[in-house]
Amino acid sequence: MPSTHVSAGRLRAAARHAARHLQAQSTAAVTSCISAPMDVGRIGVNVGSTSQAVADIHTQLWSEQASKLLFGLAATGIACSAVVHAAEERLNPEVLHDLANDLVQGQYADKERAVAMLSSMTMYIDHHDVLLESGVLPALMSAVSNPKVEPTVRVVALGCTADLFKSPDAQNYLSTHPDFLQVLVQCMRGEDRWDSGPEEGGLAKSHAARLLSELADYGKLHPLMVHTGAAAAIADRGEELARLSAKQDRHYSSLGAVPGNNLELQAVDEERFTAAALFGLAGTEEGLQALLQQEGQVLTGMMNWANSRDPILQRYGVGGVARAAVSSVRGLAAVTDAGGLKALVSAVSQDDPQAQCFAAAALGKVSSRGGQGCQALIQQGAPQALLSMLQQPSKGKAQAGAKVGAQSLGVRKGVYRCALRGLLGAVQDPQMKAALQKAQGTNAVQAFLSTIPPDADAELTSLAGQLLKHLAA
Repeated sequence: MPSTHVSAGRLRAAARHAARHLQAQSTAAVTSCISAPMDVGRIGVNVGSTSQAVADIHTQLWSEQASKLLFGLAATGIACSAVVHAAEERLNPEVLHDLANDLVQGQYADKERAVAMLSSMTMYIDHHDVLLESGVLPALMSAVSNPKVEPTVRVVALGCTADLFKSPDAQNYLSTHPDFLQVLVQCMRGEDRWDSGPEEGGLAKSHAARLLSELADYGKLHPLMVHTGAAAAIADRGEELARLSAKQDRHYSSLGAVPGNNLELQAVDEERFTAAALFGLAGTEEGLQALLQQEGQVLTGMMNWANSRDPILQRYGVGGVARAAVSSVRGLAAVTDAGGLKALVSAVSQDDPQAQCFAAAALGKVSSRGGQGCQALIQQGAPQALLSMLQQPSKGKAQAGAKVGAQSLGVRKGVYRCALRGLLGAVQDPQMKAALQKAQGTNAVQAFLSTIPPDADAELTSLAGQLLKHLAA
């Protein structure tokens, strides 16, 4: 039986609400998905080995040819993925067409039934092609856009729409229907009756943020997001959520750790998806400049997330600041003025391995360009921070940068690659090279080579060897 991606946002939120609020034939099928296993630490990944997945975090984080950070594991579609067994059934296009018609033209009970049944289908990515071919997306978007539709139906339809927007075909459809983005902006601001839905609009905001995070993952859609005001809405909401989060100091290692309170659950989901959307927008010059032009303190919000004890917020906060720092002279200046360089230096010892890698990549890129940015990093302790990532974990003793000690060998190897690549970038600048030498960089790399696991791959040895040559030159 094939395995399929399933959005945790849909499993934990829309499915529960569909089962609670909608009386329809598919309720049992939807409810059965709530207990599906999920791992919030694996973002957008469907693989058999968590260790191997996280080990890939180093992929293209820092590149000579790239002017921005790329990313491997942490795709901006933050929707946590679970691997479940889908029912062995083939969707009937004619039935789907009828459901789409009921959702648009039917009476209240017809809309209830249609959206509940679709809710049990859109969560499976394998079904998306036939759903899109059957005209389901326009029907869902119509229901979402109509404030006269019953709030619960409207919210569940928004969750289904967010599911389908993982597909490039759905994203292409949006380019010819840009007005739909205005609906999402209204939703995030609680306008046009969106505050009357489940959890006082919390579930709707969570779905809207999830959908926008999917769109922000595609740079070609950034101009549209900027033009329609969606980027500004994300920036405003992100700043607000980050400020509130910093005051509350919440710490949820996974969605399973969130108290049994739906309001709290949707608030956590919304903030994580919003952080992911900002991270995605920071991936292009147009998206980033739109964020920096907002009157609010978007970078300050990202830094709040970078210091969060929530590993998902940590990941996207560090990633957003890192992307801004390496984007351009203006981006680096904005990050420097906001105190972001200090945040990046601190981030190499964070809990989340990809946050560490984002930080290491940014430190290497900024250092390689020299100038005031490199000087500031030296003053902030970047040489020592990068070298600390190579330290082996020791029993009973916490070391700076050694939080990887509790992680698997695959994860540690990924973090080591990030550290070595960051150091190879940093050593290109004479000032940073001298600072690394003064910080006993040669001894640190030699010690790393002498203690790395016996089965370490050849790439680690090669990267460390290249670094030693640079330090000795």
